[in-house]
Amino acid sequence: MITEREGSNADERELVGLVRQVAHGRISRRQFLERGLALGLSISAVGSILAACGGDEEGQVQPQASYASSLPETLYLYNWTGYEPPAVLKGFEKKYGVKVKETYYQSNEEMLAKLKGGATGYDVIVPSDYTVSIMIKSGMLQPLQMDLIPNFTNVEEFLKKPVFDPETDGKKYSVPYAFGTAGVAVRNDKFVGDMTSWQTMWDPANKKNMTMLDDERQTIGAALFLLGYSINTTDQAELDEAKAKLIEQKPLLLKYDSMPARAIVQGNPLTHTWDGEIMLAAKSVPIEKIDYVLPEEGQVNVVDNFVIPTGGASPYAAHLFMDYMLDTEVSAACHNWSGYQTAVATAAPLIKDPAQQALRPTSEQLSKGQFILDVGEFGRQYSQAWQDVKSA
Repeated sequence: MITEREGSNADERELVGLVRQVAHGRISRRQFLERGLALGLSISAVGSILAACGGDEEGQVQPQASYASSLPETLYLYNWTGYEPPAVLKGFEKKYGVKVKETYYQSNEEMLAKLKGGATGYDVIVPSDYTVSIMIKSGMLQPLQMDLIPNFTNVEEFLKKPVFDPETDGKKYSVPYAFGTAGVAVRNDKFVGDMTSWQTMWDPANKKNMTMLDDERQTIGAALFLLGYSINTTDQAELDEAKAKLIEQKPLLLKYDSMPARAIVQGNPLTHTWDGEIMLAAKSVPIEKIDYVLPEEGQVNVVDNFVIPTGGASPYAAHLFMDYMLDTEVSAACHNWSGYQTAVATAAPLIKDPAQQALRPTSEQLSKGQFILDVGEFGRQYSQAWQDVKSA
């Protein structure tokens, strides 16, 4: 197996890329042979790689039916900031002898744009629900070998076959890591009044006392909830109404914010946020000063998931990482640290903080919310609407 510790940095990166391309049938055996020899591989080495990949009579290499069981030196994780504690990642490194190197993104759209722009080199990525659908339809994900993830049995039943990964082709592409909701954090020592509705986030009386998430689908979703529409509408008139509501709201806001815990800590009275950010803020502010409200019109439900990108160089190690992260004790350690809700049912009782346990959404609360879904080509209209709001 080719790893990223062989050869010079430039040559090894090219070689790893060539192996990915030949393994997925994107270049011919002859093209791989010619470039491999140019990079200094011996004929026997090239032959071994091609034999491992397999091929057809036309000379195009076919994907392997199973993964090689050798491990790389490094596993590359593309992730949200602050999702895994260093001690847990070191535990994986100690168990398997594979280092974990993380890089981060701030939104699903940022991650997708980077991948569509040609970025490679990631072994595991952590997209949210609707983004998994987009990646499946775009051919960006490898199907999983679930026999390599036995700890999947620990997952909450309602997350085992979600709408965004329905297995309609008989294949599974994601396993859940964390789930929760997006509502409003209320600093009850700063805000006077009742917060029960999204309308409060449009009240001029709260001018410059509010932030909204810097997140395309979440914030447009809040406006759609307020208007009584589906957050997955494909009706242009409804989307235009939501855009107009956000442009109307914009002068009332302090800012759009992708790090809401900071705003809560700084005393912002009303903060559009994910539930896990409450616990992060509570490390600096007494939890008694923070209320978390799910508005009566509904809230966005969220699931973040582990996936393996097409062309990932180390799918076997990626499967081991997923299985490790779904271990009961490991998942509990992750979510006691991050403050988010574990997707592992057996880990939920091991969450230590009563406030975090209280934030875990009930079935009734989840039923009042909606999951963001992939809206296909209409997604461009959401992106355009968001650009119009941000530039207004």
